[in-house]
Amino acid sequence: MKNKILSLTLSMILTVSLLIPTSADTTSIHISLSDRRLAFSLIQQTASSYFQLNINEFKPYVKESPVQVFPLFYVAIETKTAPEIIWEKRKGKGWGKIAKEMGLPPNFHGKYMSAKNKSKKSPATSTDDEIFEEMMTIRFLHEYFDTDPELLFYWRIQGLPYEDLFLAINLSLRLKISPQEIFSLRLSGKDWHFIAAKYRIPYSSLGQPFPGGKTAPSKIPPGQQKGKKPKKNKKK
Repeated sequence: MKNKILSLTLSMILTVSLLIPTSADTTSIHISLSDRRLAFSLIQQTASSYFQLNINEFKPYVKESPVQVFPLFYVAIETKTAPEIIWEKRKGKGWGKIAKEMGLPPNFHGKYMSAKNKSKKSPATSTDDEIFEEMMTIRFLHEYFDTDPELLFYWRIQGLPYEDLFLAINLSLRLKISPQEIFSLRLSGKDWHFIAAKYRIPYSSLGQPFPGGKTAPSKIPPGQQKGKKPKKNKKK
């Protein structure tokens, strides 16, 4: 009898542990393709507004993952280098190595974080690139939406993907409510169709940025068309 009880208890513990996401990299939170499209549109629009770029300038860099634009554009601003030059260096190299080669400090991607956030341990499965992209994405959400980084780290650890962070924070500003209310709905398994209906807003409007976002203090250096050399100033 005791063995049966012990076996049942262990089985329940194992089941619960599988249902609770241990990290953002092993998230079990499902996000549909249509929800991803809305989030992708929101990411492009907010990023283009913040970095003062045309959305078309994002196309070469978002094929693999849309959050790659954040380390790319932050490094471009800090080093005063055109994005396509940095992207060429990206081939076969991680963001950390690129940043170091371009003269940025080793802690560039996390220097703005509080000591509490710096001490957080990333999942063992995370690569340096994933950590770099996460820090830069959280930095963007913090600077553009003025969201507490500690809150963002917490919900990432709970298993929420970047798409949910963008959609939830943007919607919370629109509704003037805490984003935690929306995050909780997502963790409970509610999709964005359900959330839109709950707050009585059109589903398609979730991908529209809430007005009032900030812009980067410095502009990204303009790109250069292939085959054309930069024009030199004529001497008078």
